[in-house]
Amino acid sequence: MKLLDDIIEMASDNKEPIGNLLRKCLILESQLKNEKFKAWLDQELDGYDRDNPDDFPAYRVFNCVNKGDFLGMTVKMSGQPISLHIMDDRDRKMLEAVHLHQPAASYESRPEQQNDGALPWNQYLVVKYQTKIYKNGEPALIRAWQEIPGSVLVSLLEQVRTRVLRFSLELREALPSETASATQIPAAAVERNVVNNIFNGDVLIASNIEYSNSVIKQNVTVGNFGSLAGALQQIGVSPEGIKALQADMSSDGAPKGKDLGARVKEWVADMSKYIGKEGVKVGTEVARRAAIKWIMQHYGLDG
Repeated sequence: MKLLDDIIEMASDNKEPIGNLLRKCLILESQLKNEKFKAWLDQELDGYDRDNPDDFPAYRVFNCVNKGDFLGMTVKMSGQPISLHIMDDRDRKMLEAVHLHQPAASYESRPEQQNDGALPWNQYLVVKYQTKIYKNGEPALIRAWQEIPGSVLVSLLEQVRTRVLRFSLELREALPSETASATQIPAAAVERNVVNNIFNGDVLIASNIEYSNSVIKQNVTVGNFGSLAGALQQIGVSPEGIKALQADMSSDGAPKGKDLGARVKEWVADMSKYIGKEGVKVGTEVARRAAIKWIMQHYGLDG
C-alpha cells in the first residue's frame, strides 16, 4: 500500500517536516476511521488545550528549572535558579512543570534545535514575588522564566515520529497482500495498534476520547438531584464529591438567570480532586463541560 509505505519512509528519518507526516496520517485515518487516532493527530497538528493539563501525553510534560534576573542597589544577577518553596501551592504547581501545548511543527521550526528554550512567567507573578525570593527583597526579581532544555523539544518530535513509525509498521503487517486501502484491516486490530503504539499502552487516555463523544448526551431530570448524581458518577466523580456539590448548591440557592452560584463554580473548577485515577473516564475539560451542562439541566436551564 503506497500511502502506508510513504508514511513509513517519512517517519524513518528527520528529512520530512513533522507537519507533512501528520497530515499524511490524516489521509490514512480517513480510511481507518479510528476516533482515537484522529484525536491524537488533531492535537499534534493544532496543539493541546493548555487549560486541560491532565490530558497531555507524558512526552509533553516535564519538571523544569525556573530562572530569573535580579537587580539590587549594589548587585545585578542574571539567570539565577529560583526556589519555588516560598510560593503559594497553586503558583508552585503551575511553575514546577511545563506542559508543551503548541503544535508539534512549532517545535521543529526552531533554527537551532539543540538550544534551550524559555517560557516567560506571567508578569503578575513576577510582581507578586518580586521582593519575596531574597531576604528583605534585595535584590528584587525583575524577570523570570521556565527553562526548557533543547533536548526535551527534540525528544518530543522523536516521540511523535517513533509512535507513527511503530503504528505504521504494525499496520502494514496486518494488511492483506496487494491491497490499496487500509479499510480492510479489522477495526479491533486498528484499535489495539492505536492504544499500544500511539498512546503507548495508556488505555485510560485512549478510552477518554471515545467515551467523551457520548457521555455529554446524558440528560438530567429537573429538580432531581439523584439524576444529577447518577450522571456525575458516570464520569467517575466520587460520593464525597457529589456530597460536596449538593452542599454547595444548597448554600448558593437557585441561580440567578443562567449564572451558577459562586460555590458551585468553585466546585466545578476543582472537580478533578473528586475524581480518582481509577475513576477517570473522560478528560478533565470534558468532565467540567458535562458537569456544567447537567447542573444547568437540574435547574431547568439550557446547558
